[in-house]
Formats: sequence, C-alpha cells, structure tokens
Amino acid sequence: MIRIEASVSKGWLHQTAGFIFDNKYYLDPVYRMEQDLKIHEFVKQRFPRYPIYNMEANLMQAKHMRDNHVLVGAIQPNMILAAILGAEFSFFEDKDADVAGKPLEAVSKKEDLPALSDILNHPLVRELDGQINQMKATRPDLRVIPPFFWDESGRATIHGIVTTSLKLSGDGILITMMNDPELAHDIHRWIAAAYIELIRHFSALAGLPVTSVHVGECSGMMLSADLYDDFIVPYVNLLGRELGAVRLHSCGLSDHLIETITHIENLQIIDTGSNSSLKLIRSLKGDDFMIHVAPPMELMMKDVPQSRILEWLDKTLDDNHKGPLRIAYHLEPDYEIGNCLAIHDELEKRGLTINERLF
Repeated sequence: MIRIEASVSKGWLHQTAGFIFDNKYYLDPVYRMEQDLKIHEFVKQRFPRYPIYNMEANLMQAKHMRDNHVLVGAIQPNMILAAILGAEFSFFEDKDADVAGKPLEAVSKKEDLPALSDILNHPLVRELDGQINQMKATRPDLRVIPPFFWDESGRATIHGIVTTSLKLSGDGILITMMNDPELAHDIHRWIAAAYIELIRHFSALAGLPVTSVHVGECSGMMLSADLYDDFIVPYVNLLGRELGAVRLHSCGLSDHLIETITHIENLQIIDTGSNSSLKLIRSLKGDDFMIHVAPPMELMMKDVPQSRILEWLDKTLDDNHKGPLRIAYHLEPDYEIGNCLAIHDELEKRGLTINERLF
C-alpha cells in the first residue's frame, strides 16, 4: 500500500473560506485551537472522502492528531530562533507568517554569536513556557503540543542547517562558506546546538518525549554535493545522535545531493523535492527504505491537463520499485483541485491505497 496525505495552505483557506491568520492565531493557543477546529470541520466537509487535512505543510501526521491538541508556539522553527535573536514576527491574514530582520547578518567571528545559556531566558521562551504551564494547570482535558512539535508523535521539527543560516544571516552565509569556512562552521554548529537546547527544553516541559527529528533543508539543493557534505551533513549527524532518527527533506531537484544525503547517520526517511530520482534513492538505500515525495507543483496548476499528473504518477510508481512510499502535497490557491484528487483516485483504482479520512 502507498500512503497519500495532503494538507491545505493558509492562502487556500483564506481565499476559499475567508479564514484569518493574524497574530492572535499564532500567539494565543486556545484561540488557535478553536479556529483550527472550525477549519478542520470545513476541510472535512469539503473533502469528505479524501485524506486532506488542515495541517502545517509536510510536518504534521494525521494518525497522530487529535481534537484535544492545543498547539503552543506553533510557528515555523527558524522563525522562533530568529525571533529569539532579535528578528520581528510578520503576521499576514491571508498567508503564512514570516520574520523581518537577519539577526546574525553582522556576525564576523565566533565570539559574536549569542551564548546558548541565554536562549532559555529570552522573553519569548519564557512566554511560551508560561502558556504551556497554564494549559497544563487549567486545561487537563487538553494535550499540549509544544514549540518544535506539531502532533503527539514526538517528532521534533526544525529547518535545515543552511536553510536556517540563510534566514538568520542572509545570503552572505554562502560567501562565508567560501571566504571564512571556519566561521560558517561556527554558525552552523551554533544553530544545531540551539535547536537541540530548545527542543529538549520544550519536550521536557510539555512531557512529550522526542522520538525523531524532521530536518527541512529547503535551501540545501543550492549547494554542491561537496559543500553539502562539509557544511550540512556533520550537523544533521549531530541532530540524529542527540534527538533520534532523521527525516531529511530536500526541496526541488536534488539528484546531485542524493548520494551525499545517504551519508547521514540514523537516516530513516528521505523526503524529496519534486523531480528528484526515486530510482537513484532506491539504488542507494534499497527497496525497504521509506521515501516521501511531493508531486511537481507545475503539474498541480490550473489549465494543466490531468494526463500530465497521471504520467508523473506512473513514473513515480515505476521508479519506486514497490518500496514504502508516501505522497504528500499542500493545496495552494492556484492549484487545480481535480489534478490533486486524480492522484488519490488513480492510486485507489489500482488498489494501492484506500481513500479515507483518519479524523
């Protein structure tokens, strides 16, 4: 069987049903829970027989989600780290949030990096701690899901090493890798250590043990294999040793990185960008290794013949060689819903999946 599980974007929700994603949505856990329950019901009514959910893209897992979950600090991980370092949150009613500012842009030596001991005393962390403690004390009926987690599976989630350094330092980090590689390593080592510190802290406070870690290396495909091996792999290895099995995500065409990615210790899942070669992954990791894949967004767009997404599915299934596979996509405003649902229907027609909702 092949798993397929989709999610809906905030842009699609706003355009389709007028849902608002302001600062209260992100910073008030009970308000967010109430809004999410309304969104869950809307999505369920819109797609009653398909596993399409209100979930953070590619991070949440339907089998580990419950209606009594209250998400505290449910903000993208590199945004939390950026805010701790001095960036400001930017919230938008009709799309995903972001941050303004690059707090490590001026770092020129190791000593400029903040002390890790100061992170847990930051006002944002103390505020999130207070929300967790308040929920535990006043709402025993709710299950607190703390920052860096999105469901009760215990899978921690972070942005990848260079993806985070780009957010914190700007594109100057790419020049630093060439002109001052030791400083780039210092920054990346600090990022990995900061994530580990925060994840362990929130895990213990909420009583949600860490079981594994998702590393979203969205920008890694811009690097050569040698640079990836030098500036990313050692720190993902550290995360794997400290936090558990690794789910490594790489956006976009990543064939030039696949062999290097397989060097990662404790690698449990490769979550590939569209058009990356499943055949190559299978040749390196075998037919029992778990692969997650997303359809190319250009095939999901309006005015694209449905036959093209089915051609992609044929090739994907052929290249997969009957290994364990999960297909996921994030429904955006410009997508053709019929093309998305065609993947579900074709898989069910072939007896490879069952279209049913888990909640």
